[in-house]
Amino acid sequence: MTTHDIYLLSPEISIVGLAIVLVLLDLVITRKGALAFVAFVGLAAPLALSVVLWVDLNDDGSQQMGAVFGTLVVDKFSLFFKFLLVSVAALVVLASAEYVDRFHRFRGEFFALVLLSTSGMMLLASTVELISIYVSLELTALPIAALAAFLRDGRSSESGMKFLILSGISSAVFTGLESIEV
Repeated sequence: MTTHDIYLLSPEISIVGLAIVLVLLDLVITRKGALAFVAFVGLAAPLALSVVLWVDLNDDGSQQMGAVFGTLVVDKFSLFFKFLLVSVAALVVLASAEYVDRFHRFRGEFFALVLLSTSGMMLLASTVELISIYVSLELTALPIAALAAFLRDGRSSESGMKFLILSGISSAVFTGLESIEV
């Protein structure tokens, strides 16, 4: 992996870093209400990095930039979806501030799972190879399965388990179809 690859993956790397910072911050601070603020303000970094990529794409004159052995392509289409996904993640963080009060111990994990799922969606917008699409889709789906079971009541646990089983079965079918030679 080259520095150019890291540069093109910088919005996704920054959002994963923000998720890690939120989990670590949850361990240290006593005012848990500040986590939503940190998550919201922290989303400015992937947004700014996406803007830098947009400007670099315009200055370069090329239509797209490839990375990671051709499995990732950054173009205006993928950058548009990165802008959209970061904006939606910011709205989810703002809208879920009241919802997070239901579980006092896991606020940082909730926001981290939302951000990790967002990073998978952002990566999904840029991938062009089938295996990288699969990895991005799993990075999107597994945090959503954890979020579905987050309340730890009967219905929530059931929905999370169903989502996880469905994801596992679809992965097995996908892997089985991939091994069939044409």
